[in-house]
Amino acid sequence: MGKIVVKNLRSYAYHGCLEAEKKIGAFYETTIWVSGDFTESEKSDDLKDAVDYEKLGIIVQEQMKLSSNLIENVADRILNEIEGQFNKYLLESIKVKVVKINPPVKGDVPQVEYIKEKRF
Repeated sequence: MGKIVVKNLRSYAYHGCLEAEKKIGAFYETTIWVSGDFTESEKSDDLKDAVDYEKLGIIVQEQMKLSSNLIENVADRILNEIEGQFNKYLLESIKVKVVKINPPVKGDVPQVEYIKEKRF
């Protein structure tokens, strides 16, 4: 059993319920954990047998371009896209964390996070 972790992929995106958030935008960080049986890639040393973390980053950037009201929706889309693009027989779980930096809320809130996980 192994785990690929891609930490703090930075994006500037236009998510939020307020019109200003969709016009001004904000910084986000996304972390992805993909767990599974990576025995084949450990032995073959071949990218075709592995979870390509560059592809994970591309998935995040593409999904961050699509505006949503809620970071919950963004995390769900990222997770579903990862699930659809990789061999499910290798995967044990996918976990996605989307962090909105300095959300426009009352109080001193440096970030808000949403985490979603799916086990197979």
